[in-house]
Amino acid sequence: MAAAPAPAVTLSDEDLVLQAQHGDRVALGALFDRYASLVLGIGLRTLRDRGEAEDLVQEVFLSLCEKVRGFDPSKGSGRTWIVQIAYRRAFDRRAYLFRRKFYDGTELGHIQNTLQVEARYEEQIADLLTGDQLHAAFEELSEKQRATLEMYFFEGLDLREISRRLAETLENTRHFYYRGLDRLRKSAAAMAHRNGKCL
Repeated sequence: MAAAPAPAVTLSDEDLVLQAQHGDRVALGALFDRYASLVLGIGLRTLRDRGEAEDLVQEVFLSLCEKVRGFDPSKGSGRTWIVQIAYRRAFDRRAYLFRRKFYDGTELGHIQNTLQVEARYEEQIADLLTGDQLHAAFEELSEKQRATLEMYFFEGLDLREISRRLAETLENTRHFYYRGLDRLRKSAAAMAHRNGKCL
């Protein structure tokens, strides 16, 4: 008698994605349950609007259905793959909203240039650093920089939440974030140069 398949909730992200590649809707549902709140956090932080962030969650998981056959576990974890899709969708949506003047008259509108520079850094990192590259680049950061960026990118926390988690001032946490982001960007640029790309 064949053994019953493992419940989806106990499977790794990679196994769930691989099952989803074969049309397993239960596996996709398990990924949604596991990562919807993380994608929502990315949307809230990137788009600064709850309605837009909730729409992003739906878009990301619809996109997963379409892109699932392109997942390659040798290039990175399932979590990293989902986070990258979420960031790409969020960045594209934020750029669209800026073009449509969605943020005009809001506090966000007044700091548009700063956000756009920061977004370019984040996009470069999210696009390039996957799997072993991401691990290697994070190893070059200080402990506080690494913890800050891991919580920011992979747990969906904002800097105020991270400062509380680290028991640091918000000013120090911003410093860890921006210094770490700059070091990751430089690592990304060096890796891109070695691979014949440019940032």
